[in-house]
Amino acid sequence: MNNFKKLRNILFIIFLLVFSSCTNNEKIIIIKGDISNLPDGTIYLSQKSYNDKVDSVITKNGKFNFSYTLKSNEPIYMGLHHIDKKGVFMLTGFPTSAKYNNKKYNSALFMSDSTIIIKGKLTEYCPIGIQKNTKTKFVDFPRIKAGYQTNALFNVDGDLFDNINKNTYNKVLLKIKEFPNSYHLLFSINDNRNSFTPTQVNNFLKSFKGEITQSETFNKLKKYNEKRLEKKVNTSPSLKNKIGKIEKVLDSKYDKHLVVFWASWCGPCRQEIPGLKNIYNKYKNKVEFVSISTDSNEQLWQNALEKENMLWKQFIVNEKSNDYEKIEIFFQLSKSIPYTLLLDKNMKVIKSYVGLMSEFELDKYISE
Repeated sequence: MNNFKKLRNILFIIFLLVFSSCTNNEKIIIIKGDISNLPDGTIYLSQKSYNDKVDSVITKNGKFNFSYTLKSNEPIYMGLHHIDKKGVFMLTGFPTSAKYNNKKYNSALFMSDSTIIIKGKLTEYCPIGIQKNTKTKFVDFPRIKAGYQTNALFNVDGDLFDNINKNTYNKVLLKIKEFPNSYHLLFSINDNRNSFTPTQVNNFLKSFKGEITQSETFNKLKKYNEKRLEKKVNTSPSLKNKIGKIEKVLDSKYDKHLVVFWASWCGPCRQEIPGLKNIYNKYKNKVEFVSISTDSNEQLWQNALEKENMLWKQFIVNEKSNDYEKIEIFFQLSKSIPYTLLLDKNMKVIKSYVGLMSEFELDKYISE
């Protein structure tokens, strides 16, 4: 009998240990809303985008409450949108202390602090260039009361990481010193890590303080940056080409290499191709042209290749590929596409550009 009790106690302790290990990463997010002119309906809680809904509650007399369990060691971006009983969709924003293009900036997102309180009145507006309709409204919620992570987000200009240039580094560094435990800053640096030099990223990492330095994102970025800091010979990486063979991406006989990262699903990428064809015909004897698809579905890539009929070298790689990190480091890869680089005869990046370029811009990009 005593042996049975001992066994039962041991099993109970094991259960507690297992249970605690499963729940110690969970965090309860409380969101309380009291917005006097919010219509009755349903309000949705999302992660990052409106499409990624994680919870919903009924709104009555402007009041709503969420109790959401966050199963993550790191904060996440969250947003709210509302649909009233008449089916009117409300796109919501939150006032911040930051700016965008030197104008006031309202954020569609906040961070998953423990307690979020939203109290006051909403304000309806119509963005410039958007035709007003009866089924969609743009509204600003009252200024929210939250914690450190949201406060940091709301004090970082919305365009800080747009068009990164030589002045961006100092601005980011100052913001880290102001908010040294900000996950928004860490996430943004990680997303744009190849737009900064390895030394700059290293200085960013040294400026963070607190528990953030033990986070998964921080340590992954640190390890990635250490690889960038390693001295290496500039030899061309190899990837799978359009006939399924492994081939060197760059040919050393050229003095310049134009490399375009794209994908079959990317509208601006496909829009750029006709102009790229004309530029290829103009420079093909002087400049090597290479397109690298980031498609996760190889068949969609092959279908696009057949339709677009691009006559220069074609390769494929995606984030799940074993070669991805090597490619990301070598080409200082951006998270956005189309992404166009120009490399010199030593296979060093001369310049890079994110976004759609016209034929004229491509010509100028190569010739200057």
